[in-house]
Amino acid sequence: MRQSLENLIQNTIVLQYTLPVNADVLHIPRTHISTVGDDCLKQNGTNDDIARLIYNGIVEYAYNDNEINHTRLNNLQIRALQSKLKYNPTALQANQLAYGFHGEVLLHLILEHYYHANKAIARGYMFSALENAETKGYDSYLMVEKDAIIYMLFGEVKFYLDGYKKSLKAIFENIDKALSDEYLNRNFIAMDNQYEHLTQQSRIPAIIDAWRDNPMINMAVEARKYNMHLVYPMLIIFDDKANTYEELILEVVTHIQSKYGNINPTLSIPYALFFIFFPVDNSRDIKTQVLQWISQQQLLMP
Repeated sequence: MRQSLENLIQNTIVLQYTLPVNADVLHIPRTHISTVGDDCLKQNGTNDDIARLIYNGIVEYAYNDNEINHTRLNNLQIRALQSKLKYNPTALQANQLAYGFHGEVLLHLILEHYYHANKAIARGYMFSALENAETKGYDSYLMVEKDAIIYMLFGEVKFYLDGYKKSLKAIFENIDKALSDEYLNRNFIAMDNQYEHLTQQSRIPAIIDAWRDNPMINMAVEARKYNMHLVYPMLIIFDDKANTYEELILEVVTHIQSKYGNINPTLSIPYALFFIFFPVDNSRDIKTQVLQWISQQQLLMP
């Protein structure tokens, strides 16, 4: 991530605390499905600052680091909007506001900055320009290596204008599928088509090589042999409509506890899952500003 983006995210988004926490007089537990603490982010900058993060982060989201020429950022941005994510300049604004890249770019930047993750493959390479549809699969493909374990941060993000309840409904409708060998295998198979763009240090190429030699193998089982764990962060970005930040976070956690039961993952490799809650001042203003800068082809930060 280029330094200007690092500085912007540092000044715009704060990691407020990790649940469970005693905040003032409120005790806020972590959610009942999380295997580690849920993280709570807080907006520190303006809506324009967050929009600027998304707009400038498209290049980092779309390309591997060694392919990003900092003297040609604007050219890369234009190419990315045509071939690396779903964007149609002639679509109705209502459709443009629903595009998934707004949240996916933020997820990528947050995981890189706050979780010190590196790209296993840039998410833009999983997009099919011919289909021009929302990219299937996980919303992030990053990794962290620690103590000889590769942690694959293959996450999910929801950034709807309708509030957190619609986002959580979508998360829970998909979570069992996302935490299954079959789904992980399908994502590995999709990466086979972009093999040359995979980070070789990730051990994912070795798993795909084994699958190429024997297409009947379970690639999730192969991942376990290589000491790889799945980490499934679920980023929920939604409007802040409560009296206090703490009351809002407690409201969201309480809704999850009362609305949703236990989940039934079938993944055969070790995994961790947790929420990242990020209330913002005005989702519509943020997305509208991003789209305006795209249409104006505003120059990127160097």
